[in-house]
Amino acid sequence: MTRSLPLTLARNLGITRNVVASPPFRPLARMLSRHKAIPLDLLLGANLDVTFTAQFPGASFLYHAAPEDGLGARFYWQSWSDWEPHVIPVFARYAKTASRILDIGAHTGVYTLFACALNPGLEVFSFEPLPQIHPRLRDNVRVNRFDSRCRLFQIAVSDSPGVASFHVAEDPSMSTLCDNGEIQVRVATLDSLIPLDGRTDLVKMDVEGHEYRALRGMEKIMEDSHPTILFECNPGAPGKQVGELLQSHGYNLFSLVGGVEEKLNELIPEHFPSGNHNFLATHPSREKVAPAN
Repeated sequence: MTRSLPLTLARNLGITRNVVASPPFRPLARMLSRHKAIPLDLLLGANLDVTFTAQFPGASFLYHAAPEDGLGARFYWQSWSDWEPHVIPVFARYAKTASRILDIGAHTGVYTLFACALNPGLEVFSFEPLPQIHPRLRDNVRVNRFDSRCRLFQIAVSDSPGVASFHVAEDPSMSTLCDNGEIQVRVATLDSLIPLDGRTDLVKMDVEGHEYRALRGMEKIMEDSHPTILFECNPGAPGKQVGELLQSHGYNLFSLVGGVEEKLNELIPEHFPSGNHNFLATHPSREKVAPAN
């Protein structure tokens, strides 16, 4: 009830999102939002077109929050700790020493940008198939002058190449390959695109239920480089198959749900509380960077 009072008051006074987000009021609104003094609901959906510095643990980068970029708006008004607080530090721990990272489901490029800012010697292969989102990924990479270190693909990844049906969700970050999607996108296997040279150190994967087939398409990479794999796998996804596939390649599995890195014998997302479910798969050959206790 208390959190809704500022929103109700603003509406009663005729204060709209666009007024609050306009340049004269924007710095104050941003400060108040970050201190939880005004609700994010009052700000999301406002016409926001601004390039700002995103402060992440150990590094910062420029981000262009374009109109209708819900994720960019969330970063502008809040901080990384309000988004994926249990995932960002784990990603950073592995990214800062990696030679190559694969960002699967890159969206507008947050993890790609963070990795490049954190690790100047890194190269990133980023995959984002949505035609309305991929240009924003490219724009953010260009704004940071990371072009020479990033290879960007407007492709979805799976276990076979071709063209596939793709569902565009109301929240574009939730879009995924499916049988009856609204658009068609190009599909490829990671094994056909990534060099088998032992340099792929980290894979971040967010493919909304398509994890098993995406991993099937990178089995040669798993055998060649044994990359650490940080992935989302929510209830309803083939979690058991995903876990068994990774374990068949010698991987150990860890849950990151709730911020506690807990070793798993099997991967069953339904056994965890509601919300996004993120997991970590590490190979024994990479024990030099071990999960935290």
